Parts: sequence; structure tokens; C-alpha cells
Amino acid sequence: MKKSLIALAVLAASGAAMAQSSVTLYGRLDASIGQTRTESTGTASVRQTVLDQSQLNTTFWGLRGTEDIGGGLKANFKLESGFALDTGVGNTGLFERTATVGLSGGFGAVNLGRQYTAYDSLRGATNNVWDSNLSTTGAVWKATGMTDYTNRISNSVRYDSPVFSGISGSVAYGFGENKNTTTNVGDATDNVSLHVKYAAGPLLVGYAHQEEKQAQAVLTTAQVTNKYDLIGASYDFGVAKLTGSYNQAKNGTAKDKEYQVGVSVPFGAFNVAAGYSKAESDNTGLEGSGYTLVGTYDLSKRTTMYVGYKSTDVDTSATTKTEASTFAAGVRHVF
Repeated sequence: MKKSLIALAVLAASGAAMAQSSVTLYGRLDASIGQTRTESTGTASVRQTVLDQSQLNTTFWGLRGTEDIGGGLKANFKLESGFALDTGVGNTGLFERTATVGLSGGFGAVNLGRQYTAYDSLRGATNNVWDSNLSTTGAVWKATGMTDYTNRISNSVRYDSPVFSGISGSVAYGFGENKNTTTNVGDATDNVSLHVKYAAGPLLVGYAHQEEKQAQAVLTTAQVTNKYDLIGASYDFGVAKLTGSYNQAKNGTAKDKEYQVGVSVPFGAFNVAAGYSKAESDNTGLEGSGYTLVGTYDLSKRTTMYVGYKSTDVDTSATTKTEASTFAAGVRHVF
């Protein structure tokens, strides 16, 4: 009788422990058929009909887990790997998208590894066309002057605060870990980012900042730091949601002014979104713009059909203008 009671107690304890831990396999698959067109000053227009992937959202698979270790504290991990759905070929690096482990509780969350910057979190939350790959923001903002920001950082630690009356914030630091010490060339390419936002009801508004140290080519060249400052907001009216942001990128030599706006309108299972982006470089005089129109239809909670068109027109140099467009019709499935 005592042995039976002991066995039942052991089983109950192991069951409780298993209930306190979980591991989830998840991911997203996106494939489409469409056409791309590219034309630069002095060159012929190039058109291509393709079976493509990741046009609406990037394809990937991942594992995430959590363990309740008591006292309101949890241990967490997250691993994500991207791949090309049209060929099945994996991206460089097994978990190049995300690879983190950390702790969370009443104090917020701390994660270490490879992860998104704090600046990227606010930029994505206020980008047009649901921050999808059909948005032209990144393509336009990086083409006219400075290169666009780095969205993920390795060798990093990130802290996300809890929410206080709608106010929250995040800060992330990526250690450059200079590998050129033996040749005395270069310096640690550290990356620091932060954001603070207010999100309550239909309103979200926030500010984000990111600094990226660039590697030195030679000792006689000063190390350059690219800086990005973003003010972004969104407001959901119910019948339509507006998003927008203004960004300034500078590094002591170059200075770019960039903005984007968007609107999305739901019609039951249908959703329609439109976006516009613009960039101007003060030091070069180069500029660019782009627009997007996308429609989606939810076949279920996990499967969505979509059709979208995006077009960009940017000055890639003082004498060269490049026009590019993409049309895609496809399906996205999340699991």
C-alpha cells in the first residue's frame, strides 16, 4: 500500500513538472507566383515571371520553450531558422533569425544571444502594410544615402520592461567583439538600441534610437557610427488603421530624412492595405519613393491568400535612377 502511494506521488510530481514546462514547434510558409521588373537609367528593362517565396512574410520555422521555475520566474528560449520555400534551401547559419535564452518575471524579460534590436521592434510596429515584405520602406530608405539599419544583432543582451499604465520600453546591446586585434585594424562594431512607447486602446506612439559602429578599414580612418532616430505611431479607428513614422539617419557625413505612411481597412475576412514611403539625402541630393497596395483574404485562422503590388523609384547615384516593381499572388500558412 505504501509503495502504491509513493508511486502515485512520484507520478503526480512528474506530471506537475511537465505541466510547468513546454516546447512549441511553430513557423510560417509563404509562396507566390508573380512578376518582377527592374530598369535603370541607360539599361533595358528586365522582366521575369517567377514562382517566388516570402513575398508577404518571410518563411521560417522555429522552436520556443518556457519553464516555470517558481517565484514568478520563468526560463525561456527561442530558436528560428529561415529557408527558401521555393527551393527548400536553408539560409546561412542554422538559427540565423533568432537564437536566445533568458529569464522573465515581474521585472520584465532579459534575453541573451542573437535577436532583434529594440529599434526594430518599434519600427516594425509602426510600418505600413503590416510590416510585410511588400512594404517599400526598407528598399527606399536604404537606397538614397546611408545604408539602412541592422535589424538583428549577435552577441547581444536585451531587456524588455513590463508595462506601466501603457508605457513600456526596451534596450539592447550587441557586443562587437573585435576580431582584428592581431592586426591592429578595426574596432569593436558594437550596436546599441532602445525604444520607449505608449500603447493603450487604439493608440500606439513611441521613439526609438539605434547606433551602429562601423569597422575601420585602416588605422588612419576614423571609426564611423551610423545613428538612426525614429518617431512612429499608429491609431486604430476600427474601420481603418493608420500608421506612420519619421526617421533620421546620420553618421557625421551623411544625413537622410525619411518617412512613411499607411492605412489598412478590414472587410470581414478581407483586408486591404496601402503604403507610401519617401527618402531624401541632404548631402548627396538623392531621393527615392515607393508605394504598395495589398489585399488579403483569410481562408482560416492560419491560412491566408494574398495579392500585392509594390513599386519603387530611387536615385542610386547622381546620374542613375532605378525603377523596380513586383506583383505577387500567393498563399501564407502559419503553424
